[in-house]
Order: sequence, then C-alpha cells, then structure tokens
Amino acid sequence: TKNLIKSKKKKDLERKLGYKMPKKLKYLGIWLTGRYSSIKEDNYMKLLLQIKKDLAKGGKLQLSLLGQIAAIKMNILPKLLYYFQTIPIKLDKNFFQELG
Repeated sequence: TKNLIKSKKKKDLERKLGYKMPKKLKYLGIWLTGRYSSIKEDNYMKLLLQIKKDLAKGGKLQLSLLGQIAAIKMNILPKLLYYFQTIPIKLDKNFFQELG
C-alpha cells in the first residue's frame, strides 16, 4: 500500500516501513498531492482538456440546438460539478474563459 505523507523524515519512514510513499495518489478520480499548486494542475487542467476533447467529438454529431444543450448537461456538467464539490479551490477567470 502507498500513503501520502509530508514529513522531514520521509526517507527514514520509507526505509523502516519498507515501501515507497508517492508524491501523489488518485482517490475517487481526484489526484491528491501535498502541494496546493499541483492539485489544480493535476485535476482541473486535465479536466479542461477532457472537456475540450468531448466538445470536439460532439461537434461532429449532427444535433439540434436542444440536443447539444442536453448533451452538455448530461456529459460535461456532472464532471464539472463533481470537481467543484470535491476540490474546493479558487479558480481564476482564465479557467472559465477557456471553457467558453
């Protein structure tokens, strides 16, 4: 098993316990790290790329305007809401402008 520990004695603990402690781990689809800045990079930026890819795929489908709205509501909105609820960090305006 791997644990996430932030300690000055990390190497001593790794040696005594016999396993390597990772810099980040994935729990319920969310990457957890010891640094605030990497949480945004590991989670929200990857989500943004995934949403752009989904929108590009959806653009190839011939859907009506209501169909496009329904597809976004069923595919993209739940992903965003899950991340907003599980990772409560402040996002800047650039993130939301890139979604637009």
